[in-house]
Amino acid sequence: MTKLGEFTEALILKQAQHEYDHGEARVPLRVSSTSLLCVDLLKEFVEPQWSPLWIPEATRQVSRIRNLQEACRRLGIPIIHIGYETTLQGLDGPAPMRKVPISSSMQEFMGQLFVVPEFFEPVAPQPGELIVLKHTYSAFHGTALETLLRNLGIETVVIAGTMTNFCCGATAREAYWHGFHVVMGSDVNSSDDAACHAAELRTLRRGYARILESSDIIAELEASQDDPSRRPS
Repeated sequence: MTKLGEFTEALILKQAQHEYDHGEARVPLRVSSTSLLCVDLLKEFVEPQWSPLWIPEATRQVSRIRNLQEACRRLGIPIIHIGYETTLQGLDGPAPMRKVPISSSMQEFMGQLFVVPEFFEPVAPQPGELIVLKHTYSAFHGTALETLLRNLGIETVVIAGTMTNFCCGATAREAYWHGFHVVMGSDVNSSDDAACHAAELRTLRRGYARILESSDIIAELEASQDDPSRRPS
């Protein structure tokens, strides 16, 4: 066992690399205390060729996201749909957001994009499912999301959507800060840069969330129905 004062650079870097690549948070997945957050599965991001913010990988993930949604509906797990809106010309969001490069492609379409949030039809909310509208990256900032989750008795949030390294990652971090366990679906979150997607998952894996493929999320939730040890005490 290494003692204090004996930690070499090589040892520190090896440990960090292991945690980025293989770490697994001890996050529970239970039907009774889990909610699925679908972040920005909007026409602007998911419909092919429709807007300058289209994320092609999001379109490719639609069938997996839909499978995850259907599993949650079957299990009675609440789904909360998060959508970005700019109904007040973006003036209800942080001022710096209008200055950063990602916003430049939106400027000539201001008044056309995100004014009435349109969810991409195959993964759109079903009747009775909750919708939270946000005005920046995080789904918690300036919204009632935390209150909704508390009132639903939620301990763990599963995040799916776009983009991994912006709205999904920001939502995961803030969920962690608010005391919720976080599970990120590695194959149901997407970005317009594969390297950024991978880097974000590595950071979240080490310090914020449990990273699982969607099929493993479904399997573990299904198993939690029958395994008393996976239920809240």
